[in-house]
Amino acid sequence: MSKNLFITILVICLSFAITGCQSADDKSDGSKEAEMKNESSILNEQENDEKNLLSNYPELSSTPDAPKTMEEVIDYPAGPYANAKFDKNNEEIVKEINQLPAIKGSADEEFLESYWNQLLSLFAVDYKDPQIMLEKLKAKSFGSPEIEDPRYQFKENLNVEIILDASGSMKAQVKGRTKMELAKEAIDTFASSLPKGSKVALRVYGHKGTGSDKDKEMSCKANEKVYDFQSYDKSKLNQSLKDVEAKGWTPVAASLREAQKDLSQFPAEQNTNIIFLVSDGIETCDGNPVEVAKSLQDSSVKPIVNIIGFDVDAEGQKQLQDVAENASGSYANVYDLDELNSEFNRAEEIAKQWESWKSKALNNNDLEQYLNTSEISEFTYDWSYKRIKENNNLLGVILYLKDKGELTDEAYTYLSDKAKRRQKDVFKYSKEIKSELHKVNDASYEETKSLINEKFNKNND
Repeated sequence: MSKNLFITILVICLSFAITGCQSADDKSDGSKEAEMKNESSILNEQENDEKNLLSNYPELSSTPDAPKTMEEVIDYPAGPYANAKFDKNNEEIVKEINQLPAIKGSADEEFLESYWNQLLSLFAVDYKDPQIMLEKLKAKSFGSPEIEDPRYQFKENLNVEIILDASGSMKAQVKGRTKMELAKEAIDTFASSLPKGSKVALRVYGHKGTGSDKDKEMSCKANEKVYDFQSYDKSKLNQSLKDVEAKGWTPVAASLREAQKDLSQFPAEQNTNIIFLVSDGIETCDGNPVEVAKSLQDSSVKPIVNIIGFDVDAEGQKQLQDVAENASGSYANVYDLDELNSEFNRAEEIAKQWESWKSKALNNNDLEQYLNTSEISEFTYDWSYKRIKENNNLLGVILYLKDKGELTDEAYTYLSDKAKRRQKDVFKYSKEIKSELHKVNDASYEETKSLINEKFNKNND
């Protein structure tokens, strides 16, 4: 082979080698570029997913917004765990909390706000409405010539009908005893406090059948006056209560309609009529209790209606509040025996005034003032106790989620700050309420009503 031919072949080989290397490099560079683009796309998608978590969890966006004013705090429904104490061994709460989405990357404020709304909806407590104090005013000022409401004017007779929910859910326990047991005890205690000459009756509903669909018709028709209007007889009333068992469905509307019929023998011109309805849930028998409540107010018996929600969920609270409002009555949530007894005390106040009036021992100077210092302290203490309990639960859950790795530092700080701000706001509102209650302590009834309605934007004429 000639030298020139060898050089030519060598040059050709080197050219192919170089070209091959360049091709390989080009392919390598292209692969790297594609890989980088792919990784960038993935990161962008992850970032978008993290910032738009709300679209992946629509249940969070449907949660009501957290309250921002005093009125909204008061009206906000109590959560399902309002009266529970959070700890890591509470299986029911932990199971609920573990269903919340994990926040492991960045999240926008909209999502964090919705997350906070969800937490609050679970643990929000029931802050008592200052309007309850107006109802106490009416009870204490019963018979005062200043009261224009005919329901609170002295009448010759006093009649009280108690309506007791005997649906199956009343078998649930509160502090180791069933709600039915606690309700029975409170009813007997209250009835025994009524003065001689007054009459009391007991109606129960849902006390037959079961909660199953096949028994619905029978249970919804189970609406019975088991203790007819008469003076308190301990043995008879206790026997009537003993025979009642929590079993079936919840015909609230029918019970109110029957109560109106029961009281029809006692027209308002000569009678002060009071209804107490104790229920732990909403209407389940296809009735319309709100509509019936309105007819109560328009009827000839014009009763003072007191609705007591016994450990009721948010939906039940809303319906029972509407029932009370349409009957121009009062509504209160209670969670234990002491609170239940406290609500019955309203009627006891009226009964005492009525008894004094009947015995001619009462004159205008004997009427009690609207509030006294101990009642104001009791009211504001209730807010304080619940505020601390609520805050402990919220901060406890947030810390639990952080320790479990479900929250980033950023999310943990955001939610913790929300809980602390909520506590500060509620504390501020409670101080404002306390100040206003002291202002009206010595006012006349009409002045007090005006002050409360103006301050708390209520209209309870």
